[in-house]
Amino acid sequence: MPLDKELATFLNKEGIFQQMFDVIRLVEQDGHYVCKCNHDGSCTITDETCFSVWGKKQRCHNCVSRQAYDEERQHVKFEYANNRYFFVIARPIWLRGKKYAIEFVMDVTNQFTPNNPSEGNFVMNLIHELERVSSRDPFTGLFNKNYLQKELTQALAQRHTGPQSDAPLYLAIWDIDNFKQVNDTYGHDMGDKILLRAAQALQRGITSEDGITARFGGDEFMVLFHKTDRSYCEHLLRAIKNDIDHQTHSGLLCNESSCFRVSISYGLADVHAYPTAAAALHAADQQLYAHKRKIHKKDIS
Repeated sequence: MPLDKELATFLNKEGIFQQMFDVIRLVEQDGHYVCKCNHDGSCTITDETCFSVWGKKQRCHNCVSRQAYDEERQHVKFEYANNRYFFVIARPIWLRGKKYAIEFVMDVTNQFTPNNPSEGNFVMNLIHELERVSSRDPFTGLFNKNYLQKELTQALAQRHTGPQSDAPLYLAIWDIDNFKQVNDTYGHDMGDKILLRAAQALQRGITSEDGITARFGGDEFMVLFHKTDRSYCEHLLRAIKNDIDHQTHSGLLCNESSCFRVSISYGLADVHAYPTAAAALHAADQQLYAHKRKIHKKDIS
């Protein structure tokens, strides 16, 4: 059975009332949607992109179809485009032995109470605030793991398909040496202070023009650089390390029997040629532990 017919049959069997939605479409992993459903119950084969409906030239950083496809579960979001508000539901679906994401898009602009013009656009501000909160680590205020992974995936896709496919893409990973020992010896309150100190140093040292800084989890931090000059990236990383080292030199952590000096390790990798975000993260992680081994052997100062 042709794909458009099979999709129409699926929607009918699922009892999905198509008139509820302004757009129902089947999206491929690369962002093209191959079937668009009509309100009469039929479906039409297409070759458009999922982001063209929003007037964009590349995939959204919060693409729910990609999330649904990758994580094999339903995702939802609000989207604001052309002065309209849309509610989007995406879920994974298998048809003819191939996995897709199916998107249900509803224009909900007229379902909101109009704003007082003097108060600004409340709904748009709310959507932006929800996106901001969902992308941030609540403890440090840096971006979170999910946001960095999305940005890295998108950056790799652009490198693989864009005109500058050979352009470098640098990813740095940081962690705090022997952080478990800090918690075990001085307590979690002191561990939290050290985490915040490291996060603040990264915030001071990396601007939004330089790249994206995220807390990846625990005592791990990452920087996805926008710059393609390796020496410049290394200069920033060394400056941040010096900043942290200066703080720790002036304040050793001590308990009744011993003192402990905090130290930071980092690795920097050119990840532009890696096929997936997971592979790129692994490459940066390998550079981190190579750095740690050199420090342990006193090969670097």
